[in-house]
Amino acid sequence: MLLSAESPTSSADDILVPPTVAHFVVNGAPGSAAGERAVRIAAAIDGATEITYRSASRWRDSLRMARQIRASAPQVVYSMDLAIAPTLAWLLSGRRRFIVDTGDAPRAFLDLIGASRAQRGLASLLERVGYGSADRVIVRGEHHRTQLRAAGHDHVSVIADGVDRALIRPVDVSELRHQLGLADKVTVGIQGNFTWYDELGGGMGWELVHAIARRPDLGLHAVLIGDGPGITQLRSIADELGVSDRIHVMGRVPYGELSRYLSLCDFTLLTQTDDPSSWARTTGKLPTYLASGRHILASRVGTAADVLPEEHLIDYHGPWDLNYPDRLADRLAHAISQRPAGWRPVPNEAMQVLADQYDYDDIAARCAREVLEVAQQ
Repeated sequence: MLLSAESPTSSADDILVPPTVAHFVVNGAPGSAAGERAVRIAAAIDGATEITYRSASRWRDSLRMARQIRASAPQVVYSMDLAIAPTLAWLLSGRRRFIVDTGDAPRAFLDLIGASRAQRGLASLLERVGYGSADRVIVRGEHHRTQLRAAGHDHVSVIADGVDRALIRPVDVSELRHQLGLADKVTVGIQGNFTWYDELGGGMGWELVHAIARRPDLGLHAVLIGDGPGITQLRSIADELGVSDRIHVMGRVPYGELSRYLSLCDFTLLTQTDDPSSWARTTGKLPTYLASGRHILASRVGTAADVLPEEHLIDYHGPWDLNYPDRLADRLAHAISQRPAGWRPVPNEAMQVLADQYDYDDIAARCAREVLEVAQQ
């Protein structure tokens, strides 16, 4: 525990009654990325904390979360993500001091995918209420802070996503590669929740499946770590393109086992579209890929473009770049051609050094200090 707030005394019996310093409302389930961040920050606060997760509809969860906030009577309500349920819960609970911790720009994202006018209007309202009412907004990247400051919000801090360096590290998976038939294959991995947007005609992993099909001579194999509706779509595309045997779906894995599956990957991909939504996006996958020592190939967008060396970046044009799979395939071909004969996967030490700035102990401590500052306002 790192930080503390003063505890009031009970006038009835003079027994010290510690207050709840912060009540975290998480727009996700236990074990989700948002949930993991909340747990880490709560552990860094020297004082009572509560964490409430999403479990049902946003409206039902809003009421449940509000009741739990009123019961814990926290000094600060900490919303993990700018979302309807946590924000409404805060409003219904009595509008205590409020922190919003987010890596997304809801309205810009809905503009990107062509959402309805009603959906975009609701997102605009959410941003006005959330950003406008928060005592502190914590974002994951400098580009997001620039956008919010341009919109008139000055109470913004940048604290990136974190990675547990003890859990995420390179490991020897020679046996696992052999079991999966990948011992002598070039593997390209993506980890996360595989979404799909019909309005765009694709989703996460779309570029990799097409790159594999466009350069069959490279013998590339995809390693998909996670689940989501996009997996079915990617399998369908792979069938159509005749590369279904090159797609290996690992499914969702616990955080403690993630290193094992990331270490299957010779390369990892971090692709963001070049639009206001993605400029503000989190560094979520970046610290994890770095700590695992993978060779990252990323679109030249947002935080990745600020952090990664030039040889790891690929140009991306506009909100949906149909030519990106070709550039990705060309970059992979070049990287493979530079390998000496008999090369085997080895950790990229330069990537691991870059991960030092995202150590979760430091990230959580910084967020905890923000909580204390707001609690003492």
